[in-house]
Amino acid sequence: MKFGVRQVGIVWMTISIGFLTVGCSGGKLSQCADVIKVVNQTVTDTKTITAGGTKGDIPTIEKLVTTFGKAAKDMESVNVDDEKLKVYKGQFVAMYRGATEINQRLLIAIKEKKSTILYEELRKSRKIFTPERSITQGISEYCKNPDAK
Repeated sequence: MKFGVRQVGIVWMTISIGFLTVGCSGGKLSQCADVIKVVNQTVTDTKTITAGGTKGDIPTIEKLVTTFGKAAKDMESVNVDDEKLKVYKGQFVAMYRGATEINQRLLIAIKEKKSTILYEELRKSRKIFTPERSITQGISEYCKNPDAK
């Protein structure tokens, strides 16, 4: 099982570096940085967990459940006043919650040896991260342009 979250790391690092070189208004800069911090931490944690591959092993999937659950809670706690950032934040929360739920169902399917459910959840797992690239590109462009509304 490969997660698209891995590929986001490079983009987020680019955004972070962009913040150091581009002057943004304090509010938007701070809000962007807070959202990006949660995403970067999630990417780092996911890479660490999946470094050896998942291969359907229960301990790895349990760690992913915990990681995505924490990411959803952390993202929910980010204070965002900017309307566009609220949308991006909501999309990340939905993606992390969805990943948590799917991985929980994967665990059940593995433990109960229900291959039909397992394959369905694996399909859903790939699908949950489909909008990731779009979200990443959108927030990247928005946070690079301090005057965008």
